[in-house]
Amino acid sequence: MSQHAQAVPVLMYHHVSPNPGLVTVSPGTFTDHMGYLARAGYTTLTADQFLGFLQGSYPAPSKSVLITFDDGYLDNYVYAYPTLRSLGLHAVIFCVTGWLSDGRPRNHVGASTALPACPNHSACKQAIAAGRADEVMLRWSEVQQMSDDGTIEVHSHTHTHTRWDKLIPDAEQRTKELDQDLLHSQQTLFARLGKQSNHLCWPQGYFDAAYQTAATRLGFVAQYTTLQHVNTRTTAPNHIGRFVAKDLPANWLATRLFLYSRPIMGSLYHRLRSAL
Repeated sequence: MSQHAQAVPVLMYHHVSPNPGLVTVSPGTFTDHMGYLARAGYTTLTADQFLGFLQGSYPAPSKSVLITFDDGYLDNYVYAYPTLRSLGLHAVIFCVTGWLSDGRPRNHVGASTALPACPNHSACKQAIAAGRADEVMLRWSEVQQMSDDGTIEVHSHTHTHTRWDKLIPDAEQRTKELDQDLLHSQQTLFARLGKQSNHLCWPQGYFDAAYQTAATRLGFVAQYTTLQHVNTRTTAPNHIGRFVAKDLPANWLATRLFLYSRPIMGSLYHRLRSAL
């Protein structure tokens, strides 16, 4: 295999929590996954390094991976962050900026045994809908702490996580609302972190040509989907594929990384899956 990556897998997590549910891995499984990456010598790229790989300006090491989390749940800080930091790994959180609030940082693993509750996905959705997002989502102080030591960087998952295509039939009005949502997220991230983000993850993985055009117009060069495909230097930056990290042992992860880091083998794998 070349000393430089021919393809870079992108992992997608949501929750790391002891409370099982949808899109959740246990803290033990997450530690197992990250421990494997560290032992196997993987380089956990920054978002800009990954974009540089796609654009041909960054020669990513042969064993490279991008670790991503969607939404910005409190459990990312309580359970995932300490594991990543202890192993010297890097990850990206795509935050719904309208769901984050102010307040003092809460406890996380390694800092205290009195940890905040981290409900399952269904309970988190209910809390957000009831106006109690602070109970289950990150705070800006926690984001700052994770960013300051270089463990985690934060980018956009829009400001409201709204599927405008389901709410507004009129295409022009829909685009206008999407523009405002994306702009609000972008401005919030800049105000809070002092950095301009050009990375965007689409809520629920939905996007169309109009969505992509709107995001590109606002400067979001890298656009992340939930489509499972191999990312090579020929992959369009506005069509990045990711695969869901499951609550399965590290040998499952090792197999997926092996496939998604090899363009020909990964493409054959997808053809076989599609044929089944």
